Amino acid sequence: MKEIIAMHGWAGDSHQWSNWEKIFKCCDWEWQTGERGYKDISPHMPKWNQNSNQVKHKRVAICHSLGSHLMDKKVLHSATHVVLINSFSRFIPSGKEHRPVQMALNRMKDAINTPNERSMLKKFHTKAHKPNHIDVESIESNLLHISNSGRLRLKTDLIGLINSDSLPIGLNNCANVLIVNSEQDYILANQTKAKLAEDLINHLEVAPKIINLQDDGHSITKIKNIKKVKHWLEFDHAQNMVQPS
Repeated sequence: MKEIIAMHGWAGDSHQWSNWEKIFKCCDWEWQTGERGYKDISPHMPKWNQNSNQVKHKRVAICHSLGSHLMDKKVLHSATHVVLINSFSRFIPSGKEHRPVQMALNRMKDAINTPNERSMLKKFHTKAHKPNHIDVESIESNLLHISNSGRLRLKTDLIGLINSDSLPIGLNNCANVLIVNSEQDYILANQTKAKLAEDLINHLEVAPKIINLQDDGHSITKIKNIKKVKHWLEFDHAQNMVQPS
């Protein structure tokens, strides 16, 4: 059995995985998505198949950005493979970029549930997709239908992101981990990426592998890049595309 549980990041939703789901389901993967419920979708965190504890079964957690911290710790702990897409242990870098990043996040937090909320979220989603284009319909989908309870989760999760300083709770040190970094990520600082790799090396029994993508931003949208992740999961070591950390 091969199964996946995917978790979106801050201000996202489960619909962002539609292309991923199609690609993996075509190759007999079972696919489930977590949902934080910022908009008019009920919060939901799936569980692994109860028959998937055999040694030969792959239980893969795919997490985008804050998603690794939002995923249920028991689900994460039971994953045999973990894919961390533009993720982090500590979001705010400790070096010279600390102050501007901290200030920008505080402005975003203060904009939630104010007249500035819409423009803040529009700017965030546009920046998350750079250098790729995001169409108007997608932006509107991310701005509309945010519920009152969803706003509370938006603020709570952003505070959690601001205060993050360690690997997500539940990450098993026996898991095989793939770090997926976008070289044109306009959300994560380079020091933040380096800190994640350092923390994983110290935590895991087997060092993480890294894929560096040159033509995607914080949000992975290109089909060829989704297939790179699938290739690694199906063959474990794709030396032509995965570099040792």
